[in-house]
Amino acid sequence: MSDALVAIAPLFVPADRPERFQKADRSGADAIIIDLEDAVAPAGKDAARANLAGALALQNPTFVRVNSEDSVWFDADLSTMKELGLRRICLPKAESAATLDRIGQVLGEDVEILALIETARGLESAATLAGHARVVRLAFGPADFALDLGVPASDAFRAHALMRLAVASRAAGKALPLDGPSFEVSDLSSLASECQQAIGHGAGGKLCIHPSQTASVTGAFQPSEEQLAWAQRVVDSSQDGAARLVDGKMIDAPIIAQARALLLRGRQQPNKGV
Repeated sequence: MSDALVAIAPLFVPADRPERFQKADRSGADAIIIDLEDAVAPAGKDAARANLAGALALQNPTFVRVNSEDSVWFDADLSTMKELGLRRICLPKAESAATLDRIGQVLGEDVEILALIETARGLESAATLAGHARVVRLAFGPADFALDLGVPASDAFRAHALMRLAVASRAAGKALPLDGPSFEVSDLSSLASECQQAIGHGAGGKLCIHPSQTASVTGAFQPSEEQLAWAQRVVDSSQDGAARLVDGKMIDAPIIAQARALLLRGRQQPNKGV
């Protein structure tokens, strides 16, 4: 999948709240993730699964976060997706290529998998997961990751994990990973800070858990007017590819390539996928 066709602000919506599906679709998110896992209590799993047909009416690319492979609901989740013809799946606690192959055997070779890295084993397997043909992107789950390690959630661990996922993703020719969501739903300044940190650590977008977050995340990950103006000056002054000074700084071939990539990001349109 081309980097020019990736989502910045996918939005989770609980599978047991079908009345929110359309609202999420109109929220400004560029992908929707209908959540059968964390957002749904065990007693409500079967009823929530029955709502998946509502995904077929959504305009945005729509993924289904199924329950983890070691749960009692995993097989039923896959079976319902197969019956409905749903081919985009968000896999929690992704750890092995065998699980990805199993999903492909049920949902078909054209399945698109958003692999959530939420465990130490998942992080150690990031290169294998990113390189799998059915994986379109990696994403980070900080809460479960901290739980798996048995340590408090911290900026240091988040940075470490994101940077490793970024390297694995680019080495595999995939889009940069999605950062985990901000749980400070009403604090947009905190969200903005998290986005800037995530960008610095190699993230290409950020998962959202509330519609109010999508605009802020999209804005944070899009190039600013100042950045685009700089990139245009670099490209305009470097048509021959030779190194020269721009704004008092030496510009060479890698910087020119970065400027062109920045201009490409600025021309991206949302609602194209993950």
